[in-house]
Amino acid sequence: MSTNFDSTYLTDKQWYIPYSALQSAHNWEIIGYSSEERPLLYTSLGHGSRSICIWAGMHGNETTGVFIILSLIELFQKKQIDLEGFTLHLMPVANPDAYVRYSRRNGLGIDLNRDFSSFQTIESAKLVGWIKMHEPELCFNLHDQRTIFHVGGHSAYTSLLVPSAEITRTITPMRRALMNRLGNALSSMQVDLTGVGRYTDEYYPTAIGDYLMANGIANILIESGVKEGDLERRAARKFGLRTILATISADDSPSKVYDQLPLNEKGQLEWVFTNVLYAHMRVDVAIKRFHFVNGHAADYVYLVDEIGDLKAKPRMKEVDGTAIALAQPLELEKPVNGHFGDYLFEEGKILSL
Repeated sequence: MSTNFDSTYLTDKQWYIPYSALQSAHNWEIIGYSSEERPLLYTSLGHGSRSICIWAGMHGNETTGVFIILSLIELFQKKQIDLEGFTLHLMPVANPDAYVRYSRRNGLGIDLNRDFSSFQTIESAKLVGWIKMHEPELCFNLHDQRTIFHVGGHSAYTSLLVPSAEITRTITPMRRALMNRLGNALSSMQVDLTGVGRYTDEYYPTAIGDYLMANGIANILIESGVKEGDLERRAARKFGLRTILATISADDSPSKVYDQLPLNEKGQLEWVFTNVLYAHMRVDVAIKRFHFVNGHAADYVYLVDEIGDLKAKPRMKEVDGTAIALAQPLELEKPVNGHFGDYLFEEGKILSL
């Protein structure tokens, strides 16, 4: 399959598309409605006999997969990807009530990815019904991971997982074949895998990936993260798209490439000012972006993440704060205020550089 990808959805700095705009972006079909009566959208690309299901937006504040799905549609329409032999079934947002709130949970306060045992929500039941209806040979479950994840001292801009089917995490024949297929796909991409990790395969019986594996439906989790200088996750969009297309066409001959990916770790900080004078002490101050959506307007502010001796923690960006003296108090998880050298913050916004 071609790797000559020309899609605005892969390069656009925006990280959120209002649901009304998403509905207008394509001639979608509707498989039902959410608990708050928002349409559950889907579409299909290609006419091949080999069925692939891909969904995103299970958590409303994880939007990278939406852009990956829209890029697949755009590239197919531009004839830049060849799907001969395959049909891709795409659902851009599995949880629209959470998406419009930019929140993890749906309008009833339920985390959909912990509802694939009891199926109490309309959305989880509709998603599984849609998957089973297409009898896919493979599924892709698209999520975003937090900026705290890192691998080998690098920000984990993508983490991959072939989920467990039961609590012992046994490598069943289906898991092994899927690990091989994903490994061969990564090899065929011929890219530097620095910053690509393996997500924990701890068994979650109420999560969709584990539920599907337990029911004999192969699936891969793609967790899109951030790279240094790329908090919009554009690098993860491109890598996720390439991973999907390469895996679709890969075989399952023996490969250890997936197995050799490092497990991602927690603890990374986004932006650290070191050795800052604060309250008669010399401390490190870590701040982080907090994204939010207000109606159709998407924005972000910087919050105080951590204060203290942070030298043991990896970080994406560091500024020497020796010349910085803070007079205003800092409060964890609250907007940043004050003059941080070349950066002036007011209620979490940068006013000058």
